[in-house]
Amino acid sequence: MRVRVHRGSHEVGGSCVEVEHEGSRLVLDVGKPLSAGWGDDVPLPSVPGLADGSDPGLLGVLISHAHLDHYGLVDQVSPRVPVYAGRDAAAVVEAASFFNASGPVLAPAGYWEHLSPTRLGPFTITPHLVDHSAYDSYSLVIDGGGRRLMYTGDLRGHGRKSSLFDAMVTRPPSDVDVLLMEGTHVPDPAASAVDPTPAQRSSASETDLEATPPTWPGSPPRTRRPRRPRWGTRRQA
Repeated sequence: MRVRVHRGSHEVGGSCVEVEHEGSRLVLDVGKPLSAGWGDDVPLPSVPGLADGSDPGLLGVLISHAHLDHYGLVDQVSPRVPVYAGRDAAAVVEAASFFNASGPVLAPAGYWEHLSPTRLGPFTITPHLVDHSAYDSYSLVIDGGGRRLMYTGDLRGHGRKSSLFDAMVTRPPSDVDVLLMEGTHVPDPAASAVDPTPAQRSSASETDLEATPPTWPGSPPRTRRPRRPRWGTRRQA
C-alpha cells in the first residue's frame, strides 16, 4: 500500500490523500484550503480519474467529515467516482444548502457506520466515530496488502463526545503501520479557560449591543456553545 499526500501537509485545510494498492486507489477527502476565498476557484489535486471518472482503478472518495476544508471540492469530482461519507453528515450538508444554494453537496454511494467495515476492491475501510465540531465525523482505518493506515481526519478530546476520544486512546486500533494526522491547534500548556466574572456578566447584561456568534450549519455543537455565557446576563441571543 502506497500513500501520497496531495494537499494538507503545508497548509491548514484542503486535505487530500491518495492511497494505492495493486492498481486500485482511494482518495481521502477533497477539501478546499482555508486560505482560499469563498468565491475562489480551486482546482482538484492531480489525481488520475478524479475529475473525469476515466480511471476504473479509482474506487472512491472517502469523506471524513462535513467541513469545507475536507469536502469543499467534492462538486468537481466526476459523478462516476463514488463518494462515501457519514449518513448524518450528508443530511446536515443538504440542510445547510438552504443558506448557500451554490455550495457543494454530498451524494454518497455508501455511508459510514461506527466500526462497520466497508470493502472496496483490495481495501477494507473501518470508520471510527470521533469527537469533532462537525457532526458525524470519522477517523478511517484502511487495510490493504497486509498494511494498515489510520487517517484521523479532524478530532478533539474536549467536546460533547469526548468519551469517543478517551475510548480511542484507551483502545486504539491495533497494528497501525502509518498514522496520518492533521494538527491545526496545539494548546498552550500555560493557558486556561476562564469563565466570566460576576462583574463581567453584569456589564454584559447592561449593554445594548447585540451578540451574533459566528457558526457554520455543519457544526451543531457551536450553536449550543453561546448559551453558557448568556446564562446570568439576562440577554437574548
